[in-house]
Amino acid sequence: MTERQPDLLALWCVPRSRSTAFERAMYERGDFLVIHEPFSRVCDFGTAEVAGRTCTGQEQVMAALVDAAADRPVFFKDTTDFPLDRLAAGPAFLKRCRHAAMVRDPGDTVRSHLRMQSDATSAAMGFGHLWDIVSTVTSSGLPMHLVDGDRVAGDPEAEMRRYCAAMDIAFLPESLAFRKEPPPSWRATGRWHAGASESSALGAAPAGKGPLPDELERTAAAFEHEQLPYYELITAALGKDGDREPEVP
Repeated sequence: MTERQPDLLALWCVPRSRSTAFERAMYERGDFLVIHEPFSRVCDFGTAEVAGRTCTGQEQVMAALVDAAADRPVFFKDTTDFPLDRLAAGPAFLKRCRHAAMVRDPGDTVRSHLRMQSDATSAAMGFGHLWDIVSTVTSSGLPMHLVDGDRVAGDPEAEMRRYCAAMDIAFLPESLAFRKEPPPSWRATGRWHAGASESSALGAAPAGKGPLPDELERTAAAFEHEQLPYYELITAALGKDGDREPEVP
């Protein structure tokens, strides 16, 4: 019998989908090396540290993740503010990973993003870039699981159980309570992770904020309209119930 390789779990997420809180639950487990947003970091800052290796491009990130998972389980999550457009050039990397995508209601996602970055572009909302990744993964014949950020908030245990079953890992109920300090890798972009840093448990979201100023609300409405078709493509391809393999439309 062939010995199973250590897990390499990839969670691809639109920004502001509650993905960092989900990552923190994975960090609480203690049985995975958790790597925070290496692809988007290399796109934004030009370099990313992956398990002690400095990477300067997406191909180097892929290689470093595979090497890191050679002898220990690795979980990484990444956001799609930027086009992660080199994944198709790494079929061996894609095959090595077990993949999930994470979304949240586009209207809430867009408004949360614009509260943080009022001059962000529609493309930075990330649904189009995430759809590109979903298409790349599923067209390679690989399964992909859907994590729903709204279900994470509403029933975190059930959503984490679904994820663990899809990834073929044990569900650890203790991981839902946040006892450890947030990972040091969050510090460079800490303002984006304040809610997840301050939360005491997965799903314990901070209170919502008030409405956007009128001009920003008009921008948000336009962005929501532009991103909604990609959200619908993603959820149709992966199954909104999150428990069946994808059928790309």
